[in-house]
Amino acid sequence: LKLLRTLPKARARLFLAARRARVSSGPPAPSQGLKYLPSDKAQDAKNFMMSFQYWLGGSPENIESLLLNIGKEYVPAVMESGAVESADIAEPVLLPDKGIWHPMAPRVFDTRAEYDAWYDGEHAQLAGVDAANAPTIGIVLQKSHINTGDECHYVSLIAELESRGAKVVAIYSGGLDFSGPVDDYFMSAGGSGTIDSVINLTGFALVGGPASQDHAKAVGVLDKLGVPYLCAVPLVFQSFEEWQA
Repeated sequence: LKLLRTLPKARARLFLAARRARVSSGPPAPSQGLKYLPSDKAQDAKNFMMSFQYWLGGSPENIESLLLNIGKEYVPAVMESGAVESADIAEPVLLPDKGIWHPMAPRVFDTRAEYDAWYDGEHAQLAGVDAANAPTIGIVLQKSHINTGDECHYVSLIAELESRGAKVVAIYSGGLDFSGPVDDYFMSAGGSGTIDSVINLTGFALVGGPASQDHAKAVGVLDKLGVPYLCAVPLVFQSFEEWQA
């Protein structure tokens, strides 16, 4: 299980490295290590690893590919009819473990410089935002909502802020410690903040989930930023009264 959990991160890192080197158009195949398994077990192991990655990907497209792959390999009626071909099954589409996301962007950005180049050079004019003079709002998001397409509240807030003339930098992380992404995307190389305020839309603390939080670490990160911080309550699965209780 520990090995499987590392696969999406490893694939994402390899994909980014390959993209920078321009030597590949997609992530490497996850089956390279299967040559060390007995031949009668290798296919099952590959299917299991692929299924796990589809599941972690979480998007409707990934779940569709998961079901197609299982049907092709293990459902007798599908196997006998040949209804599903290998070409019908897409590779897992995995988001990087952290990044800068925007609903109108062509991809997730792994550096602030790349995001600013796209936002200031392409998107700002279309959105009616004066990127050079606009206040910059940082938003902290959950990766799971982006993965599953359950991001309407993210899209709505970003659109509302931009309609009021603000530039938006929305970051996410695969875990519940957002201090790293905040340092990477909201701070300059010199250690000063590059945003004017932060809105946390995760429903959790900046560092830690419902079971435990590291308040001291969160306070240290926010002190370095030195800007207003709002922890919003996204009502995606409960009412405000239920949250208060």
